[in-house]
Amino acid sequence: VSLAQVTDQYWVHLRSAEGLDAEALAEFIVLGARLLYIKSRALLPELRPREIEEEKKGAGEALAQMLVEYKRFREAAGAFRDLEERGRRAYPRLAPPSGDFVLPPGLKGVTLEGLLNIFQEALSRQPAEPEEGTIEREAVTVEEKMAAVMTAVAGGSGRVSFRSVVEACSSRMEVIVVFLAVLELIKAGELVARQRSRFRDIMLTGVEAASGGAFSP
Repeated sequence: VSLAQVTDQYWVHLRSAEGLDAEALAEFIVLGARLLYIKSRALLPELRPREIEEEKKGAGEALAQMLVEYKRFREAAGAFRDLEERGRRAYPRLAPPSGDFVLPPGLKGVTLEGLLNIFQEALSRQPAEPEEGTIEREAVTVEEKMAAVMTAVAGGSGRVSFRSVVEACSSRMEVIVVFLAVLELIKAGELVARQRSRFRDIMLTGVEAASGGAFSP
């Protein structure tokens, strides 16, 4: 490694920086002094050439490593500047989102508060999950609970109480999965949720029974 060449390259990088880093300049001065020391010792005849070459090699490798690290910092700084520029070109939405939340057709007359209240009541009745020990994975799927809910609806002459469905669950996980299953059935148009008043239970009715026709699961 040519010490003079490495030193010149490192100095060019320092001078080409947007702002001269005082810490980087101090490191350059330290290494420069180290090189001068090695060169001065090379002029003394009592030192063996092998020792001089080893010191020159060590200083050269240190300069080369510093040059590589400085290049990495330069590239990282450039990447951060690019991210900053992208952020400046991003414009936030000034208009607030519409406050009118439209429920799906199958949830007309049902308040979101009513759904959440029944859901939270069912969760509160379930025992808390253990913090330690082995936790067994429950084999409960949304598809299975969708079929179970439709079976319960069919067994109830075309309708079933939402509260009775979630209260029949044996774990918190099952309550959550049943809740998702009911929402999926309403979204798919298989069920209609009805609530006569704010604090009354929510009835899940099959679409054919809701329209006055014969219900078939």
